[in-house]
Amino acid sequence: MRIPYTGPLPPPIIIPKSANTPIGAIAALTNFLSAPRSTLLPPAPNNNDRTVLLTGAGISVASGLADYRGTAGTYTLNKTYRPIYYNEFISNHEARKRYWARSFLGWTTLHKAKPNDAHRAVRDLGDRGFISKVITQSESIDGNTQDVDSLLTVAWPDVDSFHPIAHPDLPTLELHGYLRSLVCIHCGGHLPRKDFQQSLSTLNPEWAAFLAEMLETGAFDSEHPDERRKKGLKSNPDGDVDVPNAP
Repeated sequence: MRIPYTGPLPPPIIIPKSANTPIGAIAALTNFLSAPRSTLLPPAPNNNDRTVLLTGAGISVASGLADYRGTAGTYTLNKTYRPIYYNEFISNHEARKRYWARSFLGWTTLHKAKPNDAHRAVRDLGDRGFISKVITQSESIDGNTQDVDSLLTVAWPDVDSFHPIAHPDLPTLELHGYLRSLVCIHCGGHLPRKDFQQSLSTLNPEWAAFLAEMLETGAFDSEHPDERRKKGLKSNPDGDVDVPNAP
């Protein structure tokens, strides 16, 4: 069972303590990557002493994507926001329609976003032989499974594919899936997310007109419900956007 936790997290433990500033963090990272292998560790296979890097959603904030618990995060600004969980999505057709109404509006921001300097820095560290692999929990453009007729599609939350885009030659494991394509849970077939967006627009012209209007007003430039409301974007009690004729 997954229990949603939307409150603020405790302050992070920074090791070493000197890494609490950009200059200190750079120095700590340099020391870590250049340090000799510890004698307490077993021999590395094939003498591979390179590092595996684990990143989270915060690395994509500079690309214009909101995180969850940061100062401008979804949970921080929208206290009533509630995610749709896998079991709801699979078992409930109304939940699937609700998910796709939400996804339809959010896709434009995600689709136009690009990798930032942090992703390119990871690429450079890989090119220099310091990093052998990347494991990412961050927004990676689309992890869903889908059947266009029934909208029976599996969706993962954190998924922008910026790492594979920024460093295609550096092996990357997208731990939470990706949003760039859909996978049918019946036949296993793939469909590009951008193509499904067009299908949703064609099947739901009111959604398409509403999205165009909200993009024109700049309603999606903020996660704050009050700011969005001023620009014509209303929210339901559960935190979802009030989309015309959506569940």
